[in-house]
Amino acid sequence: MELARFANKYFNDKEPWVTRRSNLKRCRTTLNLCAQTTRSLAVLMNPFLPFTSEKIWKMLKVPGKIEQAAWDEIGELQLPDGHQFGKPQILFQKIEDDIIQKEVDRLKAIQVKMQKEKDAKDMSTITLDEFQKVELKTAKVLEAEAIPKAKKLLKLQVDVGGENRQLVAGIAQYYQPEELVGKNIVIVANLEPATIRGVESQGMLLAVQDDNQLTLVTTERDVSPGKPVS
Repeated sequence: MELARFANKYFNDKEPWVTRRSNLKRCRTTLNLCAQTTRSLAVLMNPFLPFTSEKIWKMLKVPGKIEQAAWDEIGELQLPDGHQFGKPQILFQKIEDDIIQKEVDRLKAIQVKMQKEKDAKDMSTITLDEFQKVELKTAKVLEAEAIPKAKKLLKLQVDVGGENRQLVAGIAQYYQPEELVGKNIVIVANLEPATIRGVESQGMLLAVQDDNQLTLVTTERDVSPGKPVS
């Protein structure tokens, strides 16, 4: 990189586009040294950018393969006077923003797909010991109300066998608060409390999602709250 920076500065400082009219000899010297340096750069970058260095080698029309170039020749004037170059070509094509965005979107989609597959695999099976850690209990809904500025959430007060708890559930699109009161539902009783939209939730109710409809998991018959579900 230092050699490339030095050569670039040398080219700009010598201004061959100016000296080609005012001092042709100096212009030729400048271009010759720049070409010699370009050859050295091609050899140096070959282990890291093999395809690019091969393009440079062909443009310089250097005989032999670049892989056979000796490193101890770097810095020497290897291109003879009167050497003819090959056809110039663009080394690096500019990648437009829309193409970059398409590639970013494609990679994001792959990442999302991989994460979904990983999540599905992680949730595919659990051991009996893992399942037994989940404490499911019946609960009776005592009160239900909407949460201000939260269209999808309802706040429920439930009886879990002599213990009253507060739950926050995303069921406002499917149930009116008044139709929940008195229902016997099933909750995860040993879930760590969480704060949702500034309201503490001390458990999670169970529900089934079927297409565009959500249905609470309830008991078939009227049972006492706080009973374990197995």
